[in-house]
Amino acid sequence: MKVTVIGCGNGAFAVAADLSSRGHQITLYVDPSHKKNFEVIEKTKVIHCVGKELKGDISIYKVTTNIEEALIDVDLIMPVVPSFAHEDIAKSLVPYVNKKHKILLAPGSTGGALVFAKVFANNKIGQDVRISEMHTLPYVARRISEDSVDISLFVKKIYFSTFPAIHNREMYDLVRQLYNGIVMVTDVLETGLNNGNLVIHPAPVILNAGKIEYYGKHYHYKEGITPSVGKVIQKIDDERKLICRAFGYKEIDMKQRLYEQGDCELKDTVYETVQTSTDILVPLEGPNNLDSRYLVEDTSYTLVAAISLAEVAGVETPLMKSILYLANALKDEDYMKTGRNLKRMGLENKTVEDIKAYLKFG
Repeated sequence: MKVTVIGCGNGAFAVAADLSSRGHQITLYVDPSHKKNFEVIEKTKVIHCVGKELKGDISIYKVTTNIEEALIDVDLIMPVVPSFAHEDIAKSLVPYVNKKHKILLAPGSTGGALVFAKVFANNKIGQDVRISEMHTLPYVARRISEDSVDISLFVKKIYFSTFPAIHNREMYDLVRQLYNGIVMVTDVLETGLNNGNLVIHPAPVILNAGKIEYYGKHYHYKEGITPSVGKVIQKIDDERKLICRAFGYKEIDMKQRLYEQGDCELKDTVYETVQTSTDILVPLEGPNNLDSRYLVEDTSYTLVAAISLAEVAGVETPLMKSILYLANALKDEDYMKTGRNLKRMGLENKTVEDIKAYLKFG
């Protein structure tokens, strides 16, 4: 397949290297504002892979900072970017995208496909543009230099859906040529509510805030998720499952999902489960400050989105809200106003039934 990958971080490098290694024609595009992160690979068109899942020098078909060039004659556009870049990326595509284009967010990060859909609708682009998303990045990966990436895991099971969901089968058949571990679910809120970041990232950072600020060096999974912190994570996950139930989705415990993804062994508690990931999660360093995406992004986007959906469904989320209020205080922000709320997802003034119909038909 001909795939354009948008981004220059951990995930984008992993996607470009993996798919290129399997014979797909990959164009790697990055916005010119990030060109300084891109200069070496723009010259060599090679990504060096050093992880246990993929080793060697992988050649990339094309590397460019010209978005018009990047979108010519492609089967799939894959934005592999943080949540806070979704709206800007969608706007950058507006002059060039048409009904022939198909988009896959890897990941959608709770509401990402809906943000793209709203931008397109506001710019009079119809729903012929299919927008699919995964619940997680298909890899555990870290970019370790300007042109190198360490891929420690190929995720084994990935929840997948499309907006509008009436196009699920068409997009599933396309994307499965790239990732045969995808599992089709009802719609893009079911993928979004299974985004584990909203459960496993903000709370441990807040509960370890003093340690992180004092020492400036931290291992989130090894040090930050203790038995007691694990109990808090589990209770937040229980609230997430209540939101899933209210929208009619299957309730999948986070421990089960981590196990099925291949991250961990399945144990009785969050702490025990996470600590079995001795060669994947436990060795990951960071966050080393409170400006980390684990706190800032995963509170303002994933957690805010989940709380907003819970309010529509009449689900109480006291622990999620406690984490949100503490994050607001730590960062002197009001993330419910600035984050991924119902308005930014195009879901304001809708009931649960309205939202479900919109997700299916647009």
